[in-house]
Amino acid sequence: MNDPADLPPLGPVRPVPSPFVSIATLPNGLTVQVAPREGVPVVTIRLVTRGGMSDDPASSPGLARLLAQGLREGTRTRTGAELADLAQEAGGDLYSGAGPDSLTIAASGLATRFELLLDLVADLAKSPAFPGDGVARVKHLAHEDLETSESEAFFLAARAFARSLYGDHPYGTISPTAASIDAVTPAILAAEAARRLRPERALLVVAGDVDPAAVHAGAERLFGDWSGRGDAPPPVPAPVVSAGSRRIEVLDRPGSVQTNLLVGNLGFPRTDPDAHPLELAMTIYGGSFTSRLVQNLREAKGYTYSPGAGASWLAGCGTVRSFAAVRNEVTGAALNEILYEMERMATTEPTDEEMERAFRRDAGSLAISLQTSGGVADELSRLWVLGLPPDEIGREVDELGKVSKAGVRRASRRVFGTGAARIVAAGDAAAIREELATFGEIVEIASGA
Repeated sequence: MNDPADLPPLGPVRPVPSPFVSIATLPNGLTVQVAPREGVPVVTIRLVTRGGMSDDPASSPGLARLLAQGLREGTRTRTGAELADLAQEAGGDLYSGAGPDSLTIAASGLATRFELLLDLVADLAKSPAFPGDGVARVKHLAHEDLETSESEAFFLAARAFARSLYGDHPYGTISPTAASIDAVTPAILAAEAARRLRPERALLVVAGDVDPAAVHAGAERLFGDWSGRGDAPPPVPAPVVSAGSRRIEVLDRPGSVQTNLLVGNLGFPRTDPDAHPLELAMTIYGGSFTSRLVQNLREAKGYTYSPGAGASWLAGCGTVRSFAAVRNEVTGAALNEILYEMERMATTEPTDEEMERAFRRDAGSLAISLQTSGGVADELSRLWVLGLPPDEIGREVDELGKVSKAGVRRASRRVFGTGAARIVAAGDAAAIREELATFGEIVEIASGA
């Protein structure tokens, strides 16, 4: 076996070209993007509507998720079982879901059955029926999902972290509550579908072995008469950075032998000039196995098996957060190292080796993600939700390659400050309270908060 030192150096990173995208806008405002990909006879369809759980009324947290799940329970002409059977007949599946900024209806399958798959997507968007038995099933499954999630420490920590960082802003909600699930009715879902599912707020993406002209003709035929009813949801307000000093919230889980830590701050929009520097910064800090946080907490200290960090890109303002599940007895020591690495990112420049390694990792990940029609459709949808054009795909690697060490430090300085960081620790409060006391004010909150 060759010694790694004897291996030739890595070659230059190849640019990732933007896929050809044929773009049109229907008279009703629906944007249509078609990315033809020859070679594999499959197609992926995404109908993405702006606004997801961020559109939910304060009294109905998680309503968008229930709405999305209810869409597949049947339309005015097809039952839920018929919809599923037709998708399977086309060699694929039918999906609907909601995130913070969008609601998605999607289908995938054989390219030769493209028209059927597009018809299924249009049917869910235009003619959802929300049958009583179907809505009851959605509510039952939602209660089961919530019960399962609330048994997991990381979910509890993530829910508390979002609320601590965003407060009453819509991004502060990451799931329905038992009360909001109970309150849902077929009439409520029907009204929400009419209000939210609107062509002027939507993007139809089709990627795969298809003819763009045929796709545009099909979109005109199936979606041309689509319209919403009532007033559309207003734009999501920009989150406001919470004032105050560092705050540590402890969710008591008596008897737990480990602590789930979440530490972070607000980030900034993907359209910000420092977005590409922040992407490299996150990879250097905690986004890969060779990152500073992983090497410190796992390799050097042995405090945890899988620490990490990431930036969430939202239409308003996402987060930058670190996470680690550690033994109770090293909870304070682990938090100390997380805060140290955050400060190090904000106050020092990365090395040439770190820059090169992060650039190759991020460029490679993007290239891999675009190898399938589903990956292309997902990336085009994500860019649109974040307010970026399709050709951003081709600029991504070039822009990452232009990032300087000073740029990484500048972006890091904006998000890695520890003075007002939000810290959530889910674990046995009696065992970790003293471990955390030296780092700031401790507030114990109920696990159901």
